[in-house]
Amino acid sequence: MTPRIIVHGGAHDLVQDQAQRQKAVEDACKAAYEVLLEKGALDAAETAIHRMESCPFLNAGRGSYLQLDGVVRMDAAIMTEDLSAGSVINIEDVEHPISVARRVMETTGHVMLAGRAATEFARSEGFPRYDPRTRNQVHLWLEIMDQIRARSGDEGIFRVGRSMESQKRQYGTVGCVCIDSEGTMAAGTSSGGRKMNVPGRVGDSGIIGAGTYCAAEGGVSCTGVGEKILLLSLAKEVVNYLRSNKVNASDAAEHGMKQLDGMNARGGLICMDKAGNIGHAYNTKFMTLYSMGESQ
Repeated sequence: MTPRIIVHGGAHDLVQDQAQRQKAVEDACKAAYEVLLEKGALDAAETAIHRMESCPFLNAGRGSYLQLDGVVRMDAAIMTEDLSAGSVINIEDVEHPISVARRVMETTGHVMLAGRAATEFARSEGFPRYDPRTRNQVHLWLEIMDQIRARSGDEGIFRVGRSMESQKRQYGTVGCVCIDSEGTMAAGTSSGGRKMNVPGRVGDSGIIGAGTYCAAEGGVSCTGVGEKILLLSLAKEVVNYLRSNKVNASDAAEHGMKQLDGMNARGGLICMDKAGNIGHAYNTKFMTLYSMGESQ
């Protein structure tokens, strides 16, 4: 099997900073491909996402949006084809949520840890305290808070997110799917959530089967409107389509996008099948992508 990897930095309509996002995704893919050749799929998936979590132009790790209360809470998940998985939901004060998710998978009997428990677990495992808020994201939060305060007050706290959807500077989730020389697959996703998330809101990225899934037939990472991706269990839907219809990754990705279109939702996904074929689909202006390796 020829090792192959695809990495994404989100689906969006934003022209601003697109060059920086593309470079970050390409650099992450290249670094992860070297790891894929030397160590295998799981290490490569973590490496790609780890690198993207360090980029302030991507909505994960350092680039994450502040939530309505000014706090960054992040989600991440990682999974291998033997159905081993780990995820963290609404974790705070860490630099690399994907690495904490992997530690959940490898050192606990659980699949998901959420909120304070996820953060306390990270501390117990030696992950240092880290404030992921950047100057630009703090300024954006202050700008939006001024807009909210200027309104008449008829928007309740739980409806603020809906009013943010049409605003500029919408960055997307990051993710990776890869296969190594042994034919082992891994997939992962990391996200800072929606702009001005209501504290307690859960998106798709950390939910196994929604934003992330990997099984013997293939792996998927999704990005876009988390609520709709959750309702569709989109990542698992795409893998199930691979399993049931004996199609390649490109066909499966298009099937997934039809499901998202049917929900009138914006987003995209990357997919890889067991043969190493790559698929991707999106209904936004951009989906920041890069891949390496050739299928047999």
